[in-house]
Amino acid sequence: MIDASPDFKSQLDIIHGEISETKRKGKILVSGILLTHSHLGHCAGLWHLGKESVEEKNLPLYCTLEMKQFLSNSYPFSLLVQRRNIKIEEIHHDEGLKMGGLEFMPIQVPHRNEIGDTVAYIIKSKKKVMYVPDIDKWTDEILEEIRSSDIALIDGTFYSKNEIPRFEEVPHPPIRETIDLLRNVDVETYFTHINHTNPVNRKGRESKYVKSKGFKIAHDGMTLEI
Repeated sequence: MIDASPDFKSQLDIIHGEISETKRKGKILVSGILLTHSHLGHCAGLWHLGKESVEEKNLPLYCTLEMKQFLSNSYPFSLLVQRRNIKIEEIHHDEGLKMGGLEFMPIQVPHRNEIGDTVAYIIKSKKKVMYVPDIDKWTDEILEEIRSSDIALIDGTFYSKNEIPRFEEVPHPPIRETIDLLRNVDVETYFTHINHTNPVNRKGRESKYVKSKGFKIAHDGMTLEI
């Protein structure tokens, strides 16, 4: 699993599906969690691993050194480390790790790093998947990685810069601009990390425009074969 959002429990329910509680013996069926960064929408779900919930033991958690320091020194995440609910495995930019038959390559991306750094993941199997849920602006390097991918799941937080009055405080590349940058690119591309203000959540002209340009909008429960 990449990131542990506040919806972590419901996401696990989707993963578990028809598997009975007895068969999985109360433990989660995840071989490890990879974190992108420290914003609460991406790590608050880790709290479900602690004593007040499943009391997981030594679940591998992959993150950068800066993220490791944040988790180890910040309550309540520090309790997960102290009680060994999670076992932090440090990852390094541009060094791959293998898990579950897949290879994950973390690459650094520009984002609001008030606390730590931010990474995206290149996932390799039969296909190359680019996962960039959070970024402040597209760089030439990241765009090139997207263009060379088979599937890309990318930051679609806002449709336009006019969506919220404090856009400059929480910058994300607007979907309209991203579509212009990636026009004529032969990559199966999904917008994800969609804000509640984003009109593509509704069946209107904005979502129709995205689809008319050959792009897709990610949704809960969506599955992809890689």
